[in-house]
Amino acid sequence: MSEQTLDGLIARVKSEAIEASENEAKQIIDDAKQKAQQLLSNAETEKETLLANAKVQAEALVEKGKIALNQASRDVQISVKNDIQKLFKLALEANIKDAFTSDLYSSIITQVTNSLGSNVAIALPADTEDQVLKSIQKKVATSQTIPEIIKKEQLLSGLSVTKTDEGWSYDITAEEIASLLSQQLSQKWIEFLNTK
Repeated sequence: MSEQTLDGLIARVKSEAIEASENEAKQIIDDAKQKAQQLLSNAETEKETLLANAKVQAEALVEKGKIALNQASRDVQISVKNDIQKLFKLALEANIKDAFTSDLYSSIITQVTNSLGSNVAIALPADTEDQVLKSIQKKVATSQTIPEIIKKEQLLSGLSVTKTDEGWSYDITAEEIASLLSQQLSQKWIEFLNTK
């Protein structure tokens, strides 16, 4: 084999090796580009999925917050309404308690005894002054039947009427009257409190 042929063969082998290496390098670069493109595409898809999930979770959190805020608002409205009704009832009780004068007691006792007849016992609060009690007894002495009038420790305001021969009793107290009045007026208060 001649030297020229050997040089030609070496050049050809070299050329084929370089060409094969270049082809292989090109294939590796193409594969790397394709993988990089795939990774970018996957990352973009994952980013969009994460953003979509985050948006859904944020919207759900905002909705829960709105619901909690609405509930808290309703709770505060109910609490304020109940507090106002309690204050109103306490004010009514205080005013009604002050309205129980000896004249009012006498008028009520006279009407009760005239309606119920005999065997009636009337109890007044224990803190009723003796002079008020005597004044009441003097005023009802002219009624058709004279009731027994006593003081009762458990009674804080108003009076208690007992029909002794029938065994029943009824309390006419500031608390009872205020409760009845507040029940009648509560719808007006609800309308007032619900106006914005």
